[in-house]
Amino acid sequence: MKAVVLVGLALLTSAARADAPTPPLQLDAVVSDIRQRNPSAAAAARRIEAARIAIPRARALPDPFLQGMLEDVPHRLTGGMPMVRLSGSQMLPWFGKRDRMAAVAEREADAVAARADTTVLDLVTAGKRTFYGLLLNRHARVINREQRAIVDTVVEIAMGRLRSSGGMHHDVLKMQTEATMLDDTLVMLDADRREMAAMLNALVDRPIETVVGEPNDTWTVASLPDRKRLTDAALAARPELREMKAMEAAEEAMAASAKREYYPDLMVGALYDFKAMQPNTMGAMLGLNIPLWIGSKQRLDAQAAETRARAVRGDRAAMAAMVRAELERSFARIEAAEKRAGLLETEFIPRAQQTFDSALAAFPSGMVDALSLLDSLRTLETQKLARIAVSVDRELALVDLERAAGVALKEIR
Repeated sequence: MKAVVLVGLALLTSAARADAPTPPLQLDAVVSDIRQRNPSAAAAARRIEAARIAIPRARALPDPFLQGMLEDVPHRLTGGMPMVRLSGSQMLPWFGKRDRMAAVAEREADAVAARADTTVLDLVTAGKRTFYGLLLNRHARVINREQRAIVDTVVEIAMGRLRSSGGMHHDVLKMQTEATMLDDTLVMLDADRREMAAMLNALVDRPIETVVGEPNDTWTVASLPDRKRLTDAALAARPELREMKAMEAAEEAMAASAKREYYPDLMVGALYDFKAMQPNTMGAMLGLNIPLWIGSKQRLDAQAAETRARAVRGDRAAMAAMVRAELERSFARIEAAEKRAGLLETEFIPRAQQTFDSALAAFPSGMVDALSLLDSLRTLETQKLARIAVSVDRELALVDLERAAGVALKEIR
């Protein structure tokens, strides 16, 4: 009996969960989930960790060399004095070489960190664009259902006119065709939503079939930051520019390290001889390599690194110009969206609404035909959807503006 009760409670709980409404989608939660859950973001963090580990590795000494040797063994064949020699040596790079190698590793780690920031920034941007795609899709489905309800009402009116011999059969057919077209549009919108929901689930590392709630209306109302201040912040914070700057510094450090190779490395060592018939002996060793071919090796290495540094510097200048262009393009899109929103709000939508209301009022009496009524309805719904699309485009332009700047706009104001 107890087992039956437990099973019943479990079924009721499952049913309650199934019937529970899906919570709405929040933009801040989407961004947070991407940063915390996305596998690519986690992999980027691991790459930073690996690059930092390489810094002390670059400063480490070369491995010591140990050697054992037997001489005049066996005695009866050589006639000499049997001896066992043990020796060890350690290469000591010239003063400052290891520090310069570590400096190269540090700059390379900075480049990896900037590249990781680029990865996360791209993921967050993709998440925001998907969110606003879902938001536009939600409004489009709402407008579609509103239009479908109006068409159903007009079909009833047309049927009433036909029954009273005051209307024409083709008016009913036109309205029914319009209803079918709206149903077809809704099917496409539902498919688009499934595609975007799958993309969002992939970004936050959830199963593809996870239900995604409807996004809340999220509109940015704050004013834009000063352009010069934003440009200065972008040139300092944009991760691609920081990566190039770190790569340039790494090449300069490589050049400095190559110039340090002009100096010899020291070799220190010790040995111990075990002799069969004489006292054991020990000794020490000090040697160095001779960088005899500086002109054809070390100096060319330094020149190559300096040349690569100049190349990266040129790429960085080109990227900075592209950042300025991206910022200006986003500003232009935002300003255009704001102007278009004003026109739609004050001019297009009110006039389209008046036109449709007038046509709908005149349709039952036959003063307006079905084609004119449908045209006015389509115009009204198109303007309503355009108003939402313009607002979404402004938000997407703000998303692109933040991507171009490489920093949140709220941190600049």
